[in-house]
Amino acid sequence: MKPTPSAWQITKLVPGGRGFLKLPNGQGAFAAGTLPDERIEVSAAEDHGGYLVATEWELVESSPERVLPACPVQSACGGCDWMMLSYDAQIQAKRGMLLEALERTGHFQALPEIAFVPAAQALRYRSRVRLHITEDGLTGYFAADSRRLVEIPACPVADAELEAEFVVLRALASEHRAAWRQFRELELRVAPLGPRLSLRLVPRDPSGRTEGTSLLVRALATRYALTIGEKPLESAEEQRFPLPGEVYVRAPAAAFTQVNWQVNQLLVAAVIEGVAQRGITSFCDLYCGAGNFSLPLLARGLSGVGIESASSSIAAAERAATEQGFTRARFVMGDVREALIQLPRSESFDLVLLDPPRAGAREVLAEIVARAPQFIAYCSCDPVTLARDLRALCDAGYALEGVTGFDMFPQTHHFESLAWLRHHSASSP
Repeated sequence: MKPTPSAWQITKLVPGGRGFLKLPNGQGAFAAGTLPDERIEVSAAEDHGGYLVATEWELVESSPERVLPACPVQSACGGCDWMMLSYDAQIQAKRGMLLEALERTGHFQALPEIAFVPAAQALRYRSRVRLHITEDGLTGYFAADSRRLVEIPACPVADAELEAEFVVLRALASEHRAAWRQFRELELRVAPLGPRLSLRLVPRDPSGRTEGTSLLVRALATRYALTIGEKPLESAEEQRFPLPGEVYVRAPAAAFTQVNWQVNQLLVAAVIEGVAQRGITSFCDLYCGAGNFSLPLLARGLSGVGIESASSSIAAAERAATEQGFTRARFVMGDVREALIQLPRSESFDLVLLDPPRAGAREVLAEIVARAPQFIAYCSCDPVTLARDLRALCDAGYALEGVTGFDMFPQTHHFESLAWLRHHSASSP
């Protein structure tokens, strides 16, 4: 630790969620839990060479946008790092982070106007929560940047129905403590179209082996669509979630689903609107999951291919497409880059749609460029990797038509973005 008894005036929030300022010597400095225009007295900081990180500080002057968090353990829990910031200010800060990433990382100078779509609910929006279980059977969230467990009495960002289940799970964990300790993680999810509640337990043993858990499993199976590891119980049904156009997606317990289904539907609707505006008739959906974008596009009469590495998600997408009569679909399971390369070059698409993990889509950009689709729709949960990849695509012959932020994760620094790109050879609508 480097003693730093000095006053810092925070100027802005940056990707990662921390407050930032430039010190008089030109060195950058970060302080988690601070807000723009706040003044803090820093007593200790870590020196990372090019920048400092405050580790001990006291708030001297607070921002007018600082509010009382809705959660009593917000400062200890690592989940909602911006709950002390008013919601309007959260939206403005996220828009600023997106703009700065595009300018600093993407080196964009003339940008289209950046819209930002807020969530209808800043609390009670999470349809999915993931809790950790310690070796001694405690259950909760991890503290920020650590593996220290924080037991939570409640969770105001969780759907009320999910929060009510915390009491049930705590009681079962207490009754079956030895069995409960054999698991390291659980994921609880609520689905509008049912089954209402699903629960996935991840065994602590890497082989998936558990011992003496049958009574616990039996008790859980009476209440939840239950999955142990990757294997659902025979009695467990797949949950279904609604999408625009009277479409539904099937979601196995191990499949990824967005935590904020209301905002997810707005995001999907924006893709559908963009497709209609551009007269797109065919698509290739990379990192397609269980068909979050593919299924609504198929419902509009488009033809397409979805590529995803998770076998359970691809199987669910195929089932949902068959059940809803979508015959112009093909879903491919495999490494996204390799599967895309193996598609015949004669198979062309108007649109490549991609929704990669946080690390971005660098691995597939060269192949996308080689195929030269007329349009690219890029959905991202990380503004910095998005800006990096957009710059690479624009350097390869695409123009950035628009970027919109979607507040998928209120009370945190995270958000989703949707960017549209047009190939230089494509005509304007």
